[in-house]
Amino acid sequence: MGHTEHEGHSDCSEVLHHIYEYLDGEMSPADVKRVATHLAECRPCLAEHDLDAAVKQVVKRSCHEETAPATLRLRIVQRITTVTRTDLDG
Repeated sequence: MGHTEHEGHSDCSEVLHHIYEYLDGEMSPADVKRVATHLAECRPCLAEHDLDAAVKQVVKRSCHEETAPATLRLRIVQRITTVTRTDLDG
């Protein structure tokens, strides 16, 4: 049994790879249902979900009034654009 596979759960690595999309509500309804079903059946993945959700809450609570500097925001947008174009071209 590997680090991301738990008794009878071969899709653990896939679920954990997309856990932030799940937490952020960025998945299709079908994917949300698949992940929710997996989490209901897999305690190790549910524990990871709970930990990631807690981290997101702490970061949100700690930084909710701060905004990123304009230069950082610009760099992030440029990076996203570059990655998106690379994905589309490749």
